Amino acid sequence: MSSRPHIAAWFLFIATAVIYLSFPTRVYYWDGLVFAQMIEDANRLSPSLVHPNHLIYNFAGYLFYKLLRALGADIRALTALQILNSLLSALCARVLFSMLMATLRSRYFSICLTVLFALSATWWKFSTDADAYIPSVLFLLISFYLILPGRKPRPLLTAFTFFLAMAFHQLAVLMLPVLALGVYLQDGPPTLKRQALNAVYFSLVATALIVIAYAGLFYLASGSFDLARLLRWTASYSPDADVKFNLWSNLRYSLRGQFRLFFGGRFNLLGWNPAMLALLLCLLGAIFVFVFNLLRIARPTKLWLETRQKTVLLLSLMWAGVYLVFLFFWLPQNTFYRLFYLPALILLLGLAFSSVRDTRVETRALAAFAISMTLANFIFLIYPFSHPPPSLRTTPKLQTADSYVGETNPPRRTIDQELR
Repeated sequence: MSSRPHIAAWFLFIATAVIYLSFPTRVYYWDGLVFAQMIEDANRLSPSLVHPNHLIYNFAGYLFYKLLRALGADIRALTALQILNSLLSALCARVLFSMLMATLRSRYFSICLTVLFALSATWWKFSTDADAYIPSVLFLLISFYLILPGRKPRPLLTAFTFFLAMAFHQLAVLMLPVLALGVYLQDGPPTLKRQALNAVYFSLVATALIVIAYAGLFYLASGSFDLARLLRWTASYSPDADVKFNLWSNLRYSLRGQFRLFFGGRFNLLGWNPAMLALLLCLLGAIFVFVFNLLRIARPTKLWLETRQKTVLLLSLMWAGVYLVFLFFWLPQNTFYRLFYLPALILLLGLAFSSVRDTRVETRALAAFAISMTLANFIFLIYPFSHPPPSLRTTPKLQTADSYVGETNPPRRTIDQELR
């Protein structure tokens, strides 16, 4: 990559980090409150910080919290976790931009699509909160970047970064077949045998790391290697996860979740002050530009992709597909789980636009849409949640998680309860 894309990538990192840090949420995700309390209650790194759904998140949060305190920052653990998420999320935007540049070879499209990703509603909200999703997705992005066509196959490094994603959040496990296929399809190895061996190396090493980590931390937490208890602990989940399949309900939640990935908030949260009114006028202008350019798109376009882009298309479809199918059945009402395949949707959108990159109308429509989404999310979600009235503020006793979209997640059980 030349110096100019590098400059754009780091500019996006700095810009998104500044935006996230400037408007931290005050309507907290319930799990974040529990994580912060566990970190502050721990006198040192200990098994009390272990949770089967996100093995190392509390350890990472504890170290970052203690680092900030050692540097003189008089803050609570919850604030430290919010800062950590903001920085890691900005790094996600930087990695995604590099992936888009390598795939689309268009700085304009890569910037617009990175903005769509970084400032989409659910991602933006959780980037300013305390949760394990952001660091897990970061390492999924790094893993996917390592398997892009044209890159030298690195099955062992990819296995390690995938393991880190899984160690931050268990839901990352669904990416295992996607990454294994990506390692197999990578350019470089001269024979099919070598490609197959790379995929096997990746799968075996990733699985071994996961098994060793779970078994080791389970032993530290329980003092036992009881296999039955280990399996129950590994597969444990929040008591609210009562999965009941209803075709219409699951379909409705799934469709709603796709929309809420990109747009969130409520109209009654709009603050009627001059600054908000000015932003609202800008939003209306951006919507007008988007609709005007959208209506001018009269001719049908035929999608044409290079060979390497077809490989990314296949992997992105598989990435999105495995999560869409799983989340159609498993808690489809929880939009925040859909963050795990949001980058795949962005890649698919970029590949769709790559065939019309020379058409000014389409490119203007994309930029106008990104600006409209950003302004709408800021006006109706991010700003109100960073400056909430007392009735909207989260407290451990009064508010459940993700209240901005009506989704709940009651308090996590302690490690002792999980091990019973």
